[in-house]
Amino acid sequence: MDLQFYSPDQKRAQRLSARLRNFATVHWIDRGPSALTDELPPATSSGLVLLDYSLDAAEESSTLARRLIVHAPDLPLVGVGSTGMDRATGVLAALRAGVRDFLDLDATDEELRHLLARVQSQAELARMARTRTIPVRAPGQVVVVLGVRPGVGTSTLVAHLGALAMASGPEPAKSEAGEASSQVLLLDLGRPFGDVALYLGVDGDFHYDDALRSARRIDPILIRTALAHHSSGLALLSQAAEASGTQAVDTEAGMLIDRLRDHFGLLLCDLGGLPVGAAPLPLLRSAGQIWLVADQGIGSLVSLDATLRELERLGLRDGRLSLIINRYGEYEGASATQLADRFKLPLLATLPERTRALRGCTNRGQLLHQIASRDPYVRALRPLLEKMQVGSAGTPALTGWKRLLPHLGGFRWTTR
Repeated sequence: MDLQFYSPDQKRAQRLSARLRNFATVHWIDRGPSALTDELPPATSSGLVLLDYSLDAAEESSTLARRLIVHAPDLPLVGVGSTGMDRATGVLAALRAGVRDFLDLDATDEELRHLLARVQSQAELARMARTRTIPVRAPGQVVVVLGVRPGVGTSTLVAHLGALAMASGPEPAKSEAGEASSQVLLLDLGRPFGDVALYLGVDGDFHYDDALRSARRIDPILIRTALAHHSSGLALLSQAAEASGTQAVDTEAGMLIDRLRDHFGLLLCDLGGLPVGAAPLPLLRSAGQIWLVADQGIGSLVSLDATLRELERLGLRDGRLSLIINRYGEYEGASATQLADRFKLPLLATLPERTRALRGCTNRGQLLHQIASRDPYVRALRPLLEKMQVGSAGTPALTGWKRLLPHLGGFRWTTR
């Protein structure tokens, strides 16, 4: 490995070279105060750039780092210094300058080699990705399913929609390893935490909080290896069951949503039972559709009214809102049409009372359409699936049901 070490002190470069002699070649480049006005240093095509963050060099290194990030943003930069209590200011200066990795001279030689190998590997992957021809695609569609209170069946609904959306979308693209990439990501952020993951029978060690911290590193490899996947190919990013529920900073949540939309044709988000004020605001703002799930019970209708008031306060009560009445019975109270008129919302769908059948499937570790594809509940999902467009830019949205019919038993239904 070739390393360019920018430092005003040649002896530091010699000491570093001695420690890495069996692993890398260190090329010392003097960068004194007068040299900062010169042309930018040449970027090596196969090595890394190390910047000296000793006390006397930190300011100059930060100036150089900022110039390199602007003019050569793909160049891997590594700060070099000590994390000891009396010298740790160099670490903070490097972070503020945009240097993501830091070589701690207090670490062992093996630890230094391990860090440099990891940085070089990441740089190689980034270079390979840049050389590929990547088709331009529009950001993925965001559909938010917002249950007005816990217990109205939002998580069960979203689990079925996610699996069926994968079946109705275009054929997943293949990775270099021959694995199919997912077109749909299900964000399981409702309460209780992790219900959708439970219904789908999948679990993973990488959760929503982890994704927030790693938003800049989300790429196809991380999606394929870290995210949990259902047997349908549906990708799942769930909140950990032991999560505190603390609301993420808007900038963090916004960056994560933007990154996920770059990689998925559809983000289907379960916010069942989550107060509007606790939902990620960037997620609500980026949503193309917001579906409110309620039932005919008086408690649900009171919660629906409160939810609408909160959405209006946030400036989010607009044409993206639609109403879904779950567990609907024609003789259980006000009709679905009356409820939609009462709350001035377009009625998107009514889902029949099928609690017993749904519970039986869940206890068997399956979804209802896997066991009874012609069940009234499954058939009632049609208008919802038609609203979701799964695919990338340049791919016409599927309006037909030829791809989905085999999963629904080929049954042709009529709508009201």
